[in-house]
Amino acid sequence: MKILEKIRKATLSEREKMLEALKANPVCRPMNSDLRETELNNEDGQGMTKRVWLNPNNQTCFNAGWFTYQDFYDWTEGKGRIVKGKTPEEKQKFWEVAVFMHENDYAWAFGYHMKDFKYIDETYHPEMKQGYFSNRWAKTPLKITKTNHADIISKAFGNVCRYYGDTYVKPEYNSHLLTRMREELDGVKSTLYMLGVGYYGAVNTPEEPENLSWVADVCLYKAAYLYYVKNNIQLPDFEFVYKNRYKL
Repeated sequence: MKILEKIRKATLSEREKMLEALKANPVCRPMNSDLRETELNNEDGQGMTKRVWLNPNNQTCFNAGWFTYQDFYDWTEGKGRIVKGKTPEEKQKFWEVAVFMHENDYAWAFGYHMKDFKYIDETYHPEMKQGYFSNRWAKTPLKITKTNHADIISKAFGNVCRYYGDTYVKPEYNSHLLTRMREELDGVKSTLYMLGVGYYGAVNTPEEPENLSWVADVCLYKAAYLYYVKNNIQLPDFEFVYKNRYKL
């Protein structure tokens, strides 16, 4: 069988070898699966070289464009022209974020939404006062005014974020834990809406805390982010990558 495999690999075209290399590294995922080759003039005007158009799935960390076969092999090693960045150190940062995003659900949201985490006060937890039997009340209830809706929203969602962010269970798309969290977030949204605090908008716009649909997703992303922080799991440099993703 090993001999047959060697014969098979020896008969592969240059394009087929490249496709196998990409398949072996799932971080390097093209959005255009055909990856057809074309002969284009070299930049120095001397001769022509076979190049392949790439539209990468992860456009935060990788460049689109015409690339040689060697560029694709470099890509699978986290270096070269496809990986964003001007220096090897910068390219390493983009590569580390790409790997982390591939291996961890919700990591794709960290870099973009870190600036929005301030809208969720996960430190809030109402102090309780005990009554008869098991009766309990909030010692200092929140009071809604015309001007404090953003603060009410921050604390209401933050109380949920605090609970689900303090866990040893890795946040995954279909986990029972985050299914429960989504159900609780729906309850928070519905309650705030009935009280006249916030409104239902699209999940991606406007990006403001009064948009309950949007801020509920931010709450989910922050809870996922807190899992890594509270369990001392090292995160790649999201701040650098998202600050420079359109510059480098």
